[in-house]
Amino acid sequence: MNSVLVLPAGSLVDAALSLVRETVDKPIVDHSLRSFFFARLTAQQEGLLAEAAYDEELLFAATVMHDLGLGTLAAGRARFEVEGADLAAGLLAGQGVPDGDIGRVW
Repeated sequence: MNSVLVLPAGSLVDAALSLVRETVDKPIVDHSLRSFFFARLTAQQEGLLAEAAYDEELLFAATVMHDLGLGTLAAGRARFEVEGADLAAGLLAGQGVPDGDIGRVW
């Protein structure tokens, strides 16, 4: 199997994927995973995988949770992308991710 198509490992990855699988429909989960694979392939093509700023777990979190605002946790009080970003930020904070990295994902 191509290593580009293997999910990264880590507690942040597990938490993000679990939240997405529990709160959004399967087609959105699949779309979100494809978004991560596309982003990783793009980073690889651009030669960014070895860069110090490249953080695979943050990339995974950002891409996999980008549609959380379409799921059951969204209250519908703001645009779905804002609600989703806020939900993602909450998960990241709960995982102990530094504020600067939460901002990168948001």
